[in-house]
Amino acid sequence: MPKIRILATEDDTLHEEMLRITIEQLGYELIDVIYKPSSLFVKIDATKPDILLMDIDLGDDVSGIDLVKEVNEKYDIPVIYVTSFADSDTFQKAKKTYPAAYIVKPYKESELQRAIELAINNQQNKFSSTADLKNNVVSNDYLFFKEGKALVKIEINSIKLVEAYDKYCIIYTNEKKIMYRSRLKDICAQLPSSSFCQVHRSYIVNLNAIDKIIPNNHMFYAAGKEVPISKSYRQNLFSRLNYVV
Repeated sequence: MPKIRILATEDDTLHEEMLRITIEQLGYELIDVIYKPSSLFVKIDATKPDILLMDIDLGDDVSGIDLVKEVNEKYDIPVIYVTSFADSDTFQKAKKTYPAAYIVKPYKESELQRAIELAINNQQNKFSSTADLKNNVVSNDYLFFKEGKALVKIEINSIKLVEAYDKYCIIYTNEKKIMYRSRLKDICAQLPSSSFCQVHRSYIVNLNAIDKIIPNNHMFYAAGKEVPISKSYRQNLFSRLNYVV
């Protein structure tokens, strides 16, 4: 059975050494420990880790929480915060990035092991939900979603917005909202790219459903909601809009 491959960030040499010893004792593979935030994404691209252990205070202008926000936009990697910050304010900020776990230093070996195994288990469950989504029936005009033992038909053109919410997605249509257990990227793969565009790690929009755009504020309105536009998706969105200047 292949070892779980872990990439970590840590700027304290003492904590780094403890981390290396702990991961070796647990039988996992430590790919590397990153010191500089600027090299994190290059390393992720090169090594494709199973888990990311993220320190919050990296002694730089950017925090671990900021880095995880970027990680979430570009990759599908479970993140475990391993930090000295035990205060509620930092935890609440970190929680908004949907980590797999939040561990406060000093930690027990068993704490880290359980967090890693839970993260991997939850990730595997995500992939099983992908298989469920592929079992939906798709035609050119409709998408059928499983609801209990039934398949509920939704007209694709009626979908205005899809929002990721925890382990679910909220599908906004002309008439109602539907909550469906799935990853946003899996629903995106089922929608026609000619009409739908991802604009944020948490949002997909039907281009025809955009009512108003405020470029300077990096946002627009659709389905009665104020929707943010991420920097990484901005160029693609505007290249697909017809507008008069």
